[in-house]
Amino acid sequence: MKSFFFSLAFLALTISSYAQDGGRNKAIYVEGLGSGLLFSVNYDFRFKPQQDGLGMRVGIGGGNLGGFDANVGIVTVPVLANYLVGTRRVAFEAGAGITPIYVKASAADLSTGDVVKADGLSAFGTLNAGLRLQPIRNGVVFRLTYTPIITGSGFLPLFLGVSLGYAFK
Repeated sequence: MKSFFFSLAFLALTISSYAQDGGRNKAIYVEGLGSGLLFSVNYDFRFKPQQDGLGMRVGIGGGNLGGFDANVGIVTVPVLANYLVGTRRVAFEAGAGITPIYVKASAADLSTGDVVKADGLSAFGTLNAGLRLQPIRNGVVFRLTYTPIITGSGFLPLFLGVSLGYAFK
C-alpha cells in the first residue's frame, strides 16, 4: 500500500516538474462528481504550448458518506490523459484514464451491536467527453463532461462531471 502511494506521489512530482514550462497552458479546478466520484481537486496541463492538443490531469478527491448506522470514507486519485479540440476559449475535451480508490467503511450490526469494519484499495477506468471553457491566457475555467465509469462489474454510463477553476500560463 505504501509503495502504491509513493508511486503516485512520484508520478505527480514528475509530471508537475515537466509541466513547469511557463509557456504551457495549465489549470487547477474543483470537480463535482466526474472521475473523482464525489469531489476532486485537479491539476491539468498541456504537453505543448498550444491551447489544444494532448494533455494530462492528476487529482485527489474523496468524501464521506454516512448515515445512522454506517459510515463510508473514500479517497480517489484520478489520472487521465485528455485531448482538446479548439484553439479559442471554447474547446471539446475527450479523455481516458484510471482512478485508484481507497475505501474505508464501518457499519453497526443492529442485531448484535457489533461494529463491522472493512477497507480496501481498488481502481476503475474512466472516460470523459465534454465542453471546456478556458481563456487563452489566465482566467476562469469551466468544464461540463459526460464521464462513464468502467469497473470490474461492468460499465456505468450515467455519470456527469462539473468543474470550476483557474487557468494560467
